[in-house]
Amino acid sequence: MQLSPSVLQEPDRFGLVMSGQRSINSNVSIDGTDFNDPLQGNQRGGNEAVFFFPQSAVKEFQIVLSGAGAEVGRTAAGFVNVVTKSGSNTLRGEVFGFNRSSRLTSPDAFDRKLNASQNQYGGSFGGPILHNRLFFFVGGEQNRLRVPVFVKFQTQAAGVTVPQSLRDLEGEFTGTNDPTTAFVRVDFQQAMNQSLNLNYTYGDLKGENFNFTSPQLDSAQTFNYHRTTTSHAGVLSIVSVLESNKANDLRFQMATDNRSEIPNVFAPQITINGFGTFGGDNGRPRLFNSIRYQSADTLIYSHGRQQFKTGFDINATRSQQERETNIQGRYDFRSLADYVAGRISRYRQTMPGSNPNDLVYEGTQQEAALFVEDRIDLLTSLTMTAGLRWEGQRNPQPENPFPGLPETARIPDDMKMWQPRLGLAWNVGGRQTTVIRASGGIYAPRTPANLLQRVFTDNGVTTITVDSRTDPTVLNAVRFPNALTAVPPGVKVDPPRVFGFASNFQNPRALNSALTIEQALGSQVHMSVGYVHVRTTHLQRRWDHNLFAPTIDATGMPIYPKTRPNPAIGWYSVNESDAKSVYDAVPVTLQGNGGRLHFQFNYTWSKNWDNDSNERVFGRETILNVFDPDAEWAPSKYDARHSGNANIVYDLPGGFSLGGVVMARTGFPFTPTIGFDTQNDGNDDNDRAIINGRVAKRNSMRQPSFFDVDLRLAKKFNHFALTADWFNVTRAPNKNFGNDAISLYGTAAAPRYGGPRQLQLGARIQF
Repeated sequence: MQLSPSVLQEPDRFGLVMSGQRSINSNVSIDGTDFNDPLQGNQRGGNEAVFFFPQSAVKEFQIVLSGAGAEVGRTAAGFVNVVTKSGSNTLRGEVFGFNRSSRLTSPDAFDRKLNASQNQYGGSFGGPILHNRLFFFVGGEQNRLRVPVFVKFQTQAAGVTVPQSLRDLEGEFTGTNDPTTAFVRVDFQQAMNQSLNLNYTYGDLKGENFNFTSPQLDSAQTFNYHRTTTSHAGVLSIVSVLESNKANDLRFQMATDNRSEIPNVFAPQITINGFGTFGGDNGRPRLFNSIRYQSADTLIYSHGRQQFKTGFDINATRSQQERETNIQGRYDFRSLADYVAGRISRYRQTMPGSNPNDLVYEGTQQEAALFVEDRIDLLTSLTMTAGLRWEGQRNPQPENPFPGLPETARIPDDMKMWQPRLGLAWNVGGRQTTVIRASGGIYAPRTPANLLQRVFTDNGVTTITVDSRTDPTVLNAVRFPNALTAVPPGVKVDPPRVFGFASNFQNPRALNSALTIEQALGSQVHMSVGYVHVRTTHLQRRWDHNLFAPTIDATGMPIYPKTRPNPAIGWYSVNESDAKSVYDAVPVTLQGNGGRLHFQFNYTWSKNWDNDSNERVFGRETILNVFDPDAEWAPSKYDARHSGNANIVYDLPGGFSLGGVVMARTGFPFTPTIGFDTQNDGNDDNDRAIINGRVAKRNSMRQPSFFDVDLRLAKKFNHFALTADWFNVTRAPNKNFGNDAISLYGTAAAPRYGGPRQLQLGARIQF
């Protein structure tokens, strides 16, 4: 998918950024049924580097970046549809295996030899059960990944002695990612005019020390966690030819996804400023469960030069999510010297209120859609497609609102998502050598349930927070390194952080327009040049509504008064839908198929600006001045001004072929921060560095650029193939740092790096 123009991978959650839009606002489907994660957004599976569908079962896939018709919804721009394989009257199949060994892996970006390995194997086969009537297809895949994780705390000044107990926490550990997935499909041709398809998808994952996004961490193995996932999905499809010019496609789906993240150690987190982190993970355990019921129907009618479509789509998704910050407690120390001396700087812990079950969000989102679309040949060389789509989303409602705060009492529904679409395709001269396409339309993505949870579980009623900043006597009650079991007598609890939704909150709206010229440069080479403009409004962002107006100091930093308008609560984090973005791009594609040489080149110049790049962030709020949110207008965290890729395959004599993939882009922006509160708002994520006497602007700095070259040498026999794949041939370090495009400025903490050079050997048998 990344070998398409205007498609990038979101660096924090591995989603697809299509035409500059938030990855949670893209739509992924399999055989026309929803394959999105209802809690986190993006593809099913929780946005990690995990697959939940066997690639051997994929027949083809479509990527629509602009001009999607009215039958496509719940997206701001991009749409991906995977079409699965089916059986036939002939028994066919394949078996494959790939291996990456540590002996065939180069040293990493820190020049350390990696003890890493990956084994991926699977296969598929399909054929007849009853000739011409009943067919089957089965596919499965398994992956075993072992990744070294190096723990190295931050370097201390000369003369500072690190206790041996902390040195013992350093070293090499192993992270694992072991998914298994299977797919079964049965097709029944009931009669000449009706077919029935039933398929089932299974996914399972187990991962130890699952946080290995960087080969070197300044957090101990105790701070890591164990991940498990189980997913099931069943789809029934009935395609009926009603008359010679009428057909109907009816689909039903039930899909479940159950994920848990269990900390390696159930103990408080211990953070030493300028050194590192150990103890338990204060943000886990976590739970993500969902079950989706979907029904969809499309009726197609053709008459003369027209093809008319109409249909509906209904989704009901029940979700559970448990995720709370500081649930195990957290100790902070200003320095290693303070830790050795036992001088605790801060202790904080979140505890359940009267009912621990209130920490688990549970609710049902209901979605409905209707569409009509007409495709008409205005001329033999000019085709117009016009359509209208309506969508509605109903959200669950909180049961325990905070008294006197109306934003905690209701999560607004959005039942007015009207989305007109129009497209034109002109075959200039009627010879298929020059085709001009123009499209425009409004698109409305869904709001994932992750954003709803905290209105239910962090409402000032269900949780209690103690913090030594609020009451320093907490430090007299804690017994390091243990957590509190209850609120100590006489301790003043922290004013609660309360979450809500603005009364006018709605789902985003994206005005997407595009113009593309496709030109044949001979019989085997084609070129396309386009222009894409996407203007998106009503994007979600969140900020604290319980602050007095700040004073602005000489550096431009807003300093808030220490008192709050409502002293009964702390942060009042309200979800608004007033953020916006503008994306402009010129994608260029050149592709050809000239005998032995097959190639495709893509280049995209783009400019992507917004005033919030939020990917359904659970805790962070990065607005510098909540009284001037529009001052955040800056390059988006996805703004890669230049990006390109190439895919080349050359058929050599003797059954050999040589292929290569090159991907490159300019660096993503980030905001330099200092990591502690200087603005008196209790928020550590919006305190920006002072550079040359002025507070840094949002996304004012750039990460390094990205560059990757992968090669494949293959030898084909009749039904057998051997492959050798080289990944990251140039050993490009591909540095990146800072989740959500914010990063500590001027510290010695190591950035994250890309992978080493790896050689993968593979074999495939087809029959």
